[in-house]
Amino acid sequence: MTDTRDPSTTQSAWNITLPGTSRALRFEVVDPDRHTPLLHDWLRRPHVAPWWGKERDLDQTRAYLVRQGASAHLVPWVVYRDEEPFGYTETYRAAEDPLALAYPLAASDRGWHVLVGPPEHLGTGLPRLLGRAVLAHLLADPAVDRVVCEPNQQNLRMIGFCRALGYEVIDVVDLPDKRALLLGCTRAAHAARWPEDRA
Repeated sequence: MTDTRDPSTTQSAWNITLPGTSRALRFEVVDPDRHTPLLHDWLRRPHVAPWWGKERDLDQTRAYLVRQGASAHLVPWVVYRDEEPFGYTETYRAAEDPLALAYPLAASDRGWHVLVGPPEHLGTGLPRLLGRAVLAHLLADPAVDRVVCEPNQQNLRMIGFCRALGYEVIDVVDLPDKRALLLGCTRAAHAARWPEDRA
């Protein structure tokens, strides 16, 4: 059963406007019936496809979203600015994820995956705002000490993105589909980098 007290797995839409910006973001839980065509398109984009696995047809994309949505430890989200969807993210309890088979993660660790679909948003500051929003959301739970992610070691754009958010390298881990750089942003590192965001 999903723990409704845990921001990483709460099944409720949420909105956030971070300090220093007027751009409000909305996070909606994925609805496979509504969002499958959108995600199918995004997952095939040249800047996304190399990092998100095999080519999926529409039915396979829907099955993936259904499977992610049915997970007890993970929630998939579509991210909107105003009424425009531009991002997809998954938040999860890291110690219950397959990642924990490759590295000893604490019960207080949370994780996330992310992609930005429309390429025109890359380099605009909007992806970083999304990343800040997820960190603020997950670390708003006082029980969470660290947020982790595990980009492909060759995905230099994603690694640079995470470092700019305050992540530091924890280790290199071998996962079934990639050699990954395990990165973590602690509560203390987040407070130093984005001191007003959790408020």
